[in-house]
Amino acid sequence: MTRPAASPLPLTRALRIARLPLLLALLVYLGAAAYMAAFQRDFLYKPAPAWIDPAGQNLPGAARAELTMADGTRLLGWRIEPQSPEKPVFLYFHGNANGLDRRARRFGLMTADGSGLLAMSYRGYGGSAGNPREATLIADARAIYDDLARRVPPERIVIFGESLGTGVALELARQVKAKAVILDSPYYSVLRRAEASYPWLPVAWLLVDDFRSDLRIGAVDEPILILHGAADTLIPPAVSEALAARGRPGRVKRILYPGEGHVVPYDRGPDRDVPAFLAELAP
Repeated sequence: MTRPAASPLPLTRALRIARLPLLLALLVYLGAAAYMAAFQRDFLYKPAPAWIDPAGQNLPGAARAELTMADGTRLLGWRIEPQSPEKPVFLYFHGNANGLDRRARRFGLMTADGSGLLAMSYRGYGGSAGNPREATLIADARAIYDDLARRVPPERIVIFGESLGTGVALELARQVKAKAVILDSPYYSVLRRAEASYPWLPVAWLLVDDFRSDLRIGAVDEPILILHGAADTLIPPAVSEALAARGRPGRVKRILYPGEGHVVPYDRGPDRDVPAFLAELAP
């Protein structure tokens, strides 16, 4: 007697089984997206929270700067007073990683001619309280500028940003008057960079700090100098070229440094090009 053939699985059960891998993949994707959204600022900001005293950095004239924001948050930084009334003062906005001590040599070269400097650590960096956010970094930048402008005329203030700080510098320059704006290794926007790094995520929906430099540069009246290493792999030079194209015609000058990477060493060209650029501007 032959055994009857097994009946096929009911269609609904077969479909249910087929859906399991898809549901598992969806859950993994949603979990990864939720993780990236929740911890996105940990990817963007890499603070060195310890205070480093400029007195121990072989930086002549450097002293501690301290400023309390409107919400009571205390920021710390470094300042170097200009040696004469006609010298510019660099208002410096640093990058997303480490502390001001990493730029001690750069600051020394920038002020070797008697120029002044004010570089405040972002919230969460270098002894400053609080946590970094785009909105608070920009609000703090305005408060720092306003405090400096009470002592230094705007026509002597040079807003200088490096890497992440270029976005802060551009938004500040959009709001205030200054002698000039200098951008070292600028990005088009953090939004575009994140979209390129994570094409599998709906970045435009998830990103909270997008730093839209591309939308800000065109509103800056002051002359802008862009410095960029031609061998920069973190922010390729084509990015700053696209950003410069969105600036006001005739107001943006861009200099490429062959063989240099991200954030050009100051003694490999900027030490000549920055003073020359500022000297060309009307007093």
